[in-house]
Amino acid sequence: MHPRDLTAVELADLLDAAYRQDRGYGGEGLGLLERVELMAYLGRHPDVQTEVWAAWQELLGAREDADAQYWLDVEFVEPCPEHS
Repeated sequence: MHPRDLTAVELADLLDAAYRQDRGYGGEGLGLLERVELMAYLGRHPDVQTEVWAAWQELLGAREDADAQYWLDVEFVEPCPEHS
């Protein structure tokens, strides 16, 4: 399913899986295609990224908020050119 068809909470779950995979916490993670689609979608839609971040913060709680924000902004999603 394409990211545009998912709710903010479902996208937050995918982000959480990718984050845990990158940090070596185990779990299933995301396949390469899922990861690229999610990365590109969030990079092109900063308003959606903001909404997903809010939903993801509820999953994270205070435990990893700062590291997760850095990972999302710098390591996972790079801003996409407007003409992509």
